[in-house]
Amino acid sequence: MPTELRNAPTPTEVIAAWIPHDARWNAQARQAARAGVEALRRYVTGLITHHRDGGVPVDDDFDLRSIVAVVEDLEEGGLFRVRWDQVQDALLVPDRAGPR
Repeated sequence: MPTELRNAPTPTEVIAAWIPHDARWNAQARQAARAGVEALRRYVTGLITHHRDGGVPVDDDFDLRSIVAVVEDLEEGGLFRVRWDQVQDALLVPDRAGPR
């Protein structure tokens, strides 16, 4: 296996690093994560696969390029290999920290 593939992030790491820190979808993703792992999976899958932010179509070129870049980073297995419980934790940990 080539070195660059061994060091590539897993699909879980890609989503857990992207979605909690992307201001465009942060609030919707956190809301979905609070509703449960399945709601989070549906939200992110809809965003990536159907280019929909909840019920709103994503049609901005910059947003679409961001989604395409994430899909490229997912590589083989794509969203099927994501550990949604870990993505949920990445989204909810700041919520659990409380106000500062």
